[in-house]
Amino acid sequence: MNSDKTRSKQPVFLLLKPILLGILCVAIIIIVHSSKSVTFSHQVAIFFGDSITYGDGALNSNTRWSTLVANALNLREDNQAISATVLQNTVPILANNGRDRYQQDIIQRSPNYVYILYGLNDLRYNGAYFSTMNFQNDLDEVVAGLISAGIPSSHIVIGSPPYINPTGYSLYAPYNAGSTTKHRQYRDATKAIAQRYHTKWADVYQYMLNRGANSLVSNDFIHPNDFGHQAIKNAMLKAN
Repeated sequence: MNSDKTRSKQPVFLLLKPILLGILCVAIIIIVHSSKSVTFSHQVAIFFGDSITYGDGALNSNTRWSTLVANALNLREDNQAISATVLQNTVPILANNGRDRYQQDIIQRSPNYVYILYGLNDLRYNGAYFSTMNFQNDLDEVVAGLISAGIPSSHIVIGSPPYINPTGYSLYAPYNAGSTTKHRQYRDATKAIAQRYHTKWADVYQYMLNRGANSLVSNDFIHPNDFGHQAIKNAMLKAN
């Protein structure tokens, strides 16, 4: 009696087995395909700048402005910032300046998007030949080079030098030659290059000034705190 029941169920099991295997295979294919799309479809954004872009002042790398922007736009972050660097290649030529390293640190890495936040150390550096004009000329060369390399101008975002507590202008020699006037001149220089090459531009300085100013800056008077990094992120996302 039992053997007859077993035999009567065997055809049903044999019929269901290939169906179940088929469903399992389809599920695996869907999972693998989804995993690949998450891992490999993200476009890359390079973030190019000094210590603020590197993340100084933020609680950790997860709260620095570059990571916040990348997460908001679903981009893969490639942070190529170096602390205590300037953009301009001006005598005395400082190591790792942005003008000298943009080809290796940006172009050779073939990004889809580029975010540039330079100028704060340039305007504060007390070198005799550091000037707004030299900064603008070198930023011009960098942006022109990026576009010539095939990066669309609409995929390049230039930010003005971030706001700092004015007390910080006279601190930390040799970066002690800043002023509000110079800060605004360097801001205007970044805007001029953005307009010339039709890139996006973010007035990070004014955005921070209007939304908390000193409350967005850490106790060293220079680097943004987490609220400051959040403000820089917001300014960059509003760039046009």
